[in-house]
Amino acid sequence: PRSKLQVVHVAGTNGKGSVCALVSEALITARYTVGTFNSPHFLQPNDAVRIQGSPIPENEYVRLRQWINDLDASKQSQYGRLTSFEQTTALALWWFAQNDVDIAVIEVGLGGARDATNVFGTADGRKGVGRSLVQCICPVDEDHLGMIGNNIEEIAMEKSGIMRPGSWIIIANQERSEAFHKLRQIAHRISPGRIINVRRQPAYDMQVQNFSFAEHSDIDFPHRQFPSLTPPPGWSMFNGAGFRCLRIKYPPSLDTYIMPARSRHPVETNVAEPTPKVVEIDLPLVLPGYYQAGNASVAFYTLDVLRTHFGFSRIKDAVIQVGFVNVRWPGRISWLSIADRRRTLGSTPSSPSDMAPLASGSSGHEAGSGSDSPCSGSSGDNPPLDPKKSLDRWVLTDGAHNEPAAAELRKYVDTTLRRISQQRYIRATRNRQAASQLHVRWVVGFSLGKDMAAILNRLVQPGDSVWAVPFSQPKEMPWIKCESPANIVACLSQREDIQVEQFDHLSEAIDRMAAYSSDTHMNV
Repeated sequence: PRSKLQVVHVAGTNGKGSVCALVSEALITARYTVGTFNSPHFLQPNDAVRIQGSPIPENEYVRLRQWINDLDASKQSQYGRLTSFEQTTALALWWFAQNDVDIAVIEVGLGGARDATNVFGTADGRKGVGRSLVQCICPVDEDHLGMIGNNIEEIAMEKSGIMRPGSWIIIANQERSEAFHKLRQIAHRISPGRIINVRRQPAYDMQVQNFSFAEHSDIDFPHRQFPSLTPPPGWSMFNGAGFRCLRIKYPPSLDTYIMPARSRHPVETNVAEPTPKVVEIDLPLVLPGYYQAGNASVAFYTLDVLRTHFGFSRIKDAVIQVGFVNVRWPGRISWLSIADRRRTLGSTPSSPSDMAPLASGSSGHEAGSGSDSPCSGSSGDNPPLDPKKSLDRWVLTDGAHNEPAAAELRKYVDTTLRRISQQRYIRATRNRQAASQLHVRWVVGFSLGKDMAAILNRLVQPGDSVWAVPFSQPKEMPWIKCESPANIVACLSQREDIQVEQFDHLSEAIDRMAAYSSDTHMNV
């Protein structure tokens, strides 16, 4: 079925899901039919396979899984049976092809070169089956050591396995220099002259006071309906006046410089062309977390390549901005009201913008003028902080599963604690010393094999408390096993500056949290 598909393929250690969500939402806003495949699934197996943001119906998912399983059994291949993930990948590609999607945004499951999703041909269609137009390599770090590589360079090499000759390659800013150099070296060998190195592109994470959408008088935006839960707290907003944006320029400068292994002299592979006009655009950043600026850069240049080189002409600047405003990626730095704890996490807003998604707009519309604005970005647009209730009512949820992700989560938590302290002091509800005495209550569960010590050392600071909990077995993921809460407690046994407690069920911890009355602890 993949012979019908045009694909954006996304690999990396962290950020893959956010990039897929941003790219998909912008393409949907441009009125393309978009298939999106993420892994692992969020709540139910069918939610990993979506068209226009809506999961494949559960009964259709079950029917296709059974059909594919029966086909697999009848083949009696010498290589054995398909894994559960291979069957789900085949299902996704089949469903996308049957529904004639214009483009599919595919997230790599594990690694890249040997991943089940790595089955697409070149962008020109001359080699292989299906057309992989753009390959995005998100930040690479040491995760799944021993499975896809024994060091960072081997892991980077594995993830670069999705690159295709003649396709466009977007390399995210890499914190690990070994990963960056390995990825760049391989990219130049595979598709020279078609590489965008995000590290080289000027971009600024900033507050824009009078944000306005680019001209879009000729664009009919699709209406998007989102559920409405309790609005997130004002202190979860990005601090300062205005709306948080990434100011970025295009067209990008191409990464065309390469030092061959056997030469001491640099080779310039580009051909001199007239300098194009540089355009500056403000991209709304509604997904929380400092790292989302980097994900937005990768997503934007992916979309720019699609419209510039592959004929996706409906991707206008305003379309990208609206798509970035409407994006949803639940479970990643998402605020939940404890009062809504019995409702599904999948319908939880992940940013204040979820309360008023953009359905339509006129040319030059200015956001931020009131609480009903889809881009309300200042804390003044939210209800005032109640210093006695705000910490009790909320829990911050995230799926940080490795040390770099844990570091980003802690950075966001520290920023939020500073905002609360500042607002309490400004509102004269606490003196300076009392206002700063805030700690975190971490409700944590781990899957077997994770580096608990490294992750917890990143997260837990003196004065914090840790509640260790188990989790239920994820559907269709038999390889995922839950770490015992007792082992989590044992991992923290040497920490005398924190409080640790274990629970038999997650629901017990949540109910205890709901019964607590504390204005000194933030729930995460």
